[in-house]
Amino acid sequence: MLQTRPEPGAAQPYTFPKPQRLQVGGGSVIAIDVPGQSFAAIRLIQPAGGAAEPLDRMGVATLTGEVLEDGIHGNSSLAPALERHGAEWVSRVSWDAFVTGVDAPVNRITDATALFAEAVRTPALRADDVLRRREQLLERFWLDVSQPSTLASRAVGGQLFTGRYATPLNGGPVRLADVTPEIVAEFHASSIAGVAGTLVVVGDLSDVDLEALGRTVFGDATPTAPEPVTAPERAAGEFPRILLLNRPDSVQSAIFMAHHAPSRSAIDLPRAEGMSDVLGGMFTSRLNMKLREELGYTYGVGCRFDLRRDSGVFCISTQVEAPTTAHSITASLEEIDKLRTGGVTEGELSAVRESNTVGLPVTYSTARSLAYAMVEMVVHDLPEDHVDRLRAGFERVTAEDLRQAAVDYLHPDQLVAVVVGDAGQLEKPLRETGVGPVEVRDPETLWT
Repeated sequence: MLQTRPEPGAAQPYTFPKPQRLQVGGGSVIAIDVPGQSFAAIRLIQPAGGAAEPLDRMGVATLTGEVLEDGIHGNSSLAPALERHGAEWVSRVSWDAFVTGVDAPVNRITDATALFAEAVRTPALRADDVLRRREQLLERFWLDVSQPSTLASRAVGGQLFTGRYATPLNGGPVRLADVTPEIVAEFHASSIAGVAGTLVVVGDLSDVDLEALGRTVFGDATPTAPEPVTAPERAAGEFPRILLLNRPDSVQSAIFMAHHAPSRSAIDLPRAEGMSDVLGGMFTSRLNMKLREELGYTYGVGCRFDLRRDSGVFCISTQVEAPTTAHSITASLEEIDKLRTGGVTEGELSAVRESNTVGLPVTYSTARSLAYAMVEMVVHDLPEDHVDRLRAGFERVTAEDLRQAAVDYLHPDQLVAVVVGDAGQLEKPLRETGVGPVEVRDPETLWT
C-alpha cells in the first residue's frame, strides 16, 4: 500500500557554527567542531596569491602549488604517503591566496597533518619535478584553451586590465615557460616556507589537540605580514568593444562578456548576487529564458561576479550557434537594460530569497564546505558570522534593492565581449550590432 506523501514543513533557520580561535606560535588556528563528523578538513591559508607575482615571474605560485605534491622525497611521493592514512592532498592557488591542506579521517589527523606540514615547509623541490610539473601545466593550458569557452574567459583579462591581471592566473604559456626551478625555490623560501599563515580545522574535534596541530604546521614560521591592497590598473581603449578570436569553420561561438566590478569588501553581496541570480544565475533567469527557452540559441547561459581583494569582474558566458552570435549579444544587453529600468518581479524576488537561504544546511553539511567558507572569511577579512549576515541580507532584500543593484553593478557601456568563432562568418554581423569596435585576432597571438 502506498503511503501518503508527507507535506513539506517550513524551512528551518540556519546558523553557521561559531569557530574557535587560538594563537599558536606565529600563526592562527581557526577550528569548527562538528560532532559526529569523522572526516576532517584542514586548510592552510597564506597570502601568496597570483596577484602579487612580479610580471617576470607570472605563474610561479601555481607551479609551486603543483610541485608541493611531490613531497619531501620528490617524484609524486606525497599522495601515496597520505593514502596510507586515508587522506587526500588539497591545493588551490587563487589571485588572493595560496591554500594547501588535507582531508583526512579524524582518527588519523595527526599523522596526515604531519605529512602535509612537511610537504609545505620542507618539500624536495627537485629540478626534475619542477620541470615535469611545468610541462604538465603548459600542456594543460593549451588543452584547456582548445575549448572555445575557456579561451574566451582567459582572454578577457587582457581586455579589462594591464599588469598581472592581463595574463591568466597560471602565467600563460610564455611566462610560465620562463619559470625555472631556481625561481620556484626562491618563491617557496620567501613566501611559503617561513610564513605561518592561518590554519583552518573542521571536523569532530573532541579528541583533537588543536595546539599540537598548530605547532606541527607553523613550526618556527613568522607571523603573516598584512598585504597592501591596491586597485589594479585598467586597460585603455574604447568601451564597449568586441574582441573576435578567429577559429575558422567553427559552427558555434563562445561568448564571454565582462566589465569591471567592485572588490569583495566594497560590494553589497546580497543585492549584487540576488540581482545576478535574476539575470543569469538560475535556470529561470532572464538570460536563460530568453536565449535558451524563447530563442533556442543555446543550451544554457549564466552570469556571475568574480570578486577579489583589490577588484572584481562581472561576466556573462554562453555558447551559441554561429549564425545567432550577434543577436545573442544584443539580446543579452536588452535583458540587462530591462532589469536596470524595470526591476524584478515578486516571483523573481521570492526565488532569490529561497535559493540563497533554504539550502544553507545542505550547502554547509560537510567539513570541506565549512572549511572553504572559513577560507573565504580569512582571505577577505570577513567577520565570523559572515554566513549569517549574508542569509539575513537575502531574507530582507527587496525588489527595489535588486533593481538598484542592477543600476549600481551592471555597466553595459563599459563592457568587453570576447567572441571565439569563425571571423569570416561573424565579423560583419558583429560590426552591425553597433555595440562597439570589433578587433579580430588569432588566438595564438594572445599571450606572446
